[in-house]
Amino acid sequence: ETLGDRHSDTLASINSLGFLLMDKGDLDGAEPLLREALEARRETLGDRHPNTLTSINNLGLLLKDQGDLDGAEALYREAMEGHRETLGDR
Repeated sequence: ETLGDRHSDTLASINSLGFLLMDKGDLDGAEPLLREALEARRETLGDRHPNTLTSINNLGLLLKDQGDLDGAEALYREAMEGHRETLGDR
């Protein structure tokens, strides 16, 4: 049995590879992977699932490292609001 491109394990692997490339300084290589993981998690898990919120935050980290502070801020705020809605603000 195959897991497929949208299985949570596959998406975790895509996200991990993107994060590794980011850590290695390959921001251009990391970006499409982190965006793919985020898009797929939004589609399969919804906007407020913890894994989706992690992907939102990870893409924010990448944008920050790329110097896109406005883009990073928007994603950090989205992740923060999602966590507050699902976990509470305390």
